[in-house]
Amino acid sequence: MLAGCRLQYAESRRQPAHLMALATTPLFTAMFLSITLHAGDRRAVVYAVIAPGLINLWFLSLDLGGESVSRERWQGTLELLFATPASLVAVVFGRVLAVAGLAGLTFLEALLVARIGFGVSLEIRHGGLLAAAVAVTLFAMAGTSTAFAGLLVLSREILLFQNSLTYPFYILGGVLVPLSLLPGWIQPFGRLVFLSWSSDLIRDAIDRPVVPGWPWRLAVIALLGLATLAAGQAVIGRVADRARRTGSVGLA
Repeated sequence: MLAGCRLQYAESRRQPAHLMALATTPLFTAMFLSITLHAGDRRAVVYAVIAPGLINLWFLSLDLGGESVSRERWQGTLELLFATPASLVAVVFGRVLAVAGLAGLTFLEALLVARIGFGVSLEIRHGGLLAAAVAVTLFAMAGTSTAFAGLLVLSREILLFQNSLTYPFYILGGVLVPLSLLPGWIQPFGRLVFLSWSSDLIRDAIDRPVVPGWPWRLAVIALLGLATLAAGQAVIGRVADRARRTGSVGLA
C-alpha cells in the first residue's frame, strides 16, 4: 500500500494535469463566495468555502484513482502487478489514498483564498473534530475510489461514466446545497452517499457551538468507506481472476 502511495505521488509530481484541481479551487471559491456575499447571507459563507474542497476531492479521486487499474493496463504494467505476491487491492488503495491526500490540500487552499481574497475568516469552533471529519472523509473517498477503479476497468467508455458520476453526486452529497433542502423523496438516496454525512459534519465542526451526535456521524462515514472498500476488493478480485482465466491481463 505504501509503495502504491509513493508511486502515485511520484507520477503526480511529473504530470501537471494531476494538479489541475489546485488551479481550479481558487476559481470555485471565488465564484461561490461572490454569490453568497452578494446575497448578503453570511451564514452561507461556510458552504461556499467548504464546497470547492469536497468537489475537488470527489473529482480527483474519481478521475485519477478510478483510472488507476486502467492506467496500469494501458502502460503494460498490470502483468507485473499480477505476478507479484502483493495484493492488487492494497496497491490500488495506496494509490487512491495518495490522490485523496492531494485533494485534501484544496480545503486549505479554499480557506486561504477566502481570507486573502475576500477578507473572510472562518472561526473554527471544533478543530479536533474538523480534523477527524476530514481524515475519515479522505478514507471514505479512498474506499469509494477503489470500488470505482474495479468497475471502470470493465468499461470501454470510462470518460462517459466519470462525467455522469460528478454533478449528481455533488447534489446528493449536499456539497453546496444542504440535503434537507432537496425534495423529500431524494433525501434517503443522498444518505447513502458518504459526502452528505461528511459535508454536514465538516460544516457543523466549523460553525456550530455544539455538534450533536458527532461520534456516530463519524462512524457512519467510516462504515460507508469500509463498505465501498470491501466492494472494491470484491470487484477487483473478480476482475483479476477473469483476466487470468481469459488471458486478457493486458490490452488483448
